[in-house]
Amino acid sequence: MTNLPHLHSPRYIDALGWAAQLHSLQRRKGKPVPYISHLIAVSALVWEDGGDEEQAIAGLLHDSIEDADQDEASIAGRYGQRVGRIVADCTDTAGPVAPGGKKESWLVRKTRYVASLEHKPLDSLLVTAADKAHNARDMVLDARRDPSSWERFNAGLDGTAWYLLRIHQTLSHRMPGSRSNELLGDAVNKILRSQSYDRIIPSGISPLVWAMGYLERQQQGSEQVPV
Repeated sequence: MTNLPHLHSPRYIDALGWAAQLHSLQRRKGKPVPYISHLIAVSALVWEDGGDEEQAIAGLLHDSIEDADQDEASIAGRYGQRVGRIVADCTDTAGPVAPGGKKESWLVRKTRYVASLEHKPLDSLLVTAADKAHNARDMVLDARRDPSSWERFNAGLDGTAWYLLRIHQTLSHRMPGSRSNELLGDAVNKILRSQSYDRIIPSGISPLVWAMGYLERQQQGSEQVPV
């Protein structure tokens, strides 16, 4: 028997087991599907996009800070500083608590996260692209079966379309050859061309123009709210 080299190390198997343990009680949003399915899919997309083992491990753990009470140090302690840093880069957590103890709004957090993609390392962006590509594809397939599925997301269809579009645009110029970002772009196009999205667009405005104007519409709306 030929002694072929292993294409992944025991570290990857360990990370897969730890991710399964950390997220064992969690499901995909609004569905009975175990959350580990998303983590495995993201890690697979990382491998297929040319990522290395450490990036694939970060794919398995990319939600462990946000959703499993870990931090960069605990992850780095098990898998090294690079893995810990990539997971931290992929984490979209709430910022400083606003006066009165209120958390920042979805729009504030997402606007900051999109802006942060301009300066994050490319090895982290490869994992981010895989995460957003899998989420977007999942959203498209769910909405095809049940258009009301958009209601389970904080910003609904309008805000989600803007968010995914802006991520895709940013990743397109930072990592133009990414397979995962190409998948993300395909999903965004399907969202913008969907009947559900068409119903929220005023007559005579293209889906792309409407999506790009989401942030401005929200800012104008907030200015009109009486204090």
